[in-house]
Amino acid sequence: MVKYWEILQVSDNTFVLQNSDESDNPVVKIEFSEEAKNALQEQLPDVARAMISAGMESSGMLVDGIAEEANPEEDHVFH
Repeated sequence: MVKYWEILQVSDNTFVLQNSDESDNPVVKIEFSEEAKNALQEQLPDVARAMISAGMESSGMLVDGIAEEANPEEDHVFH
C-alpha cells in the first residue's frame, strides 16, 4: 500500500497534515482564531495549505542540505 500525506480540514478553523493511514495522529495541526477565520473567510483553506506546504518545503530543504546551516550562536526570531 502506498502511503501519502493529506491535508484535511477537521473543523471550521482547524487543518491537519497526516499520513493517509493514520487519521488519529496528525503530523501538523494548524488552528486559526475566530478573528483570523473571519478575516480570511473563503481563503482560509488556501492559507492553511500554503502554510503546510511552506513548512514541508523548508524541512525538505533542511534534510537535503540545501538551506544554509544555522549558526548556533545567533538568536533566531520567527514571526
